[in-house]
Amino acid sequence: MEVDTRTEINPADYFSPDASMPDPGLYRKLWYPVGMSCAGVGLTSFVNVLMRRPALSGIQRHIIAGSVGLLLGFQVDRWTRKQAAIRDNIYYNYIINHPEDFPPIERKKFSEVLENWVPAR
Repeated sequence: MEVDTRTEINPADYFSPDASMPDPGLYRKLWYPVGMSCAGVGLTSFVNVLMRRPALSGIQRHIIAGSVGLLLGFQVDRWTRKQAAIRDNIYYNYIINHPEDFPPIERKKFSEVLENWVPAR
């Protein structure tokens, strides 16, 4: 792991397309697919209850609704990532084209940021 020893940070580095992205984690990867799949199964169960049938009757409809929800969830996830990439690209180009509005950020240590603490006894 590299230690960053720079004293200033360029704000454009936050939105650079060349910057490596951290792994979003399992929760973030599966949020939309699992959520939409559960919504499909839940909606099918809700319709069954409204029609005065047992909630889990017609299991084939639950499987189809869950599968459609899963596929729709993957599409929504892909779309949100694409929109975020477009937004970041716009921010990056604006920061690069207007450097006078975004001066480099000076790095500080915690000892420079925190105030001295004196306990009141």
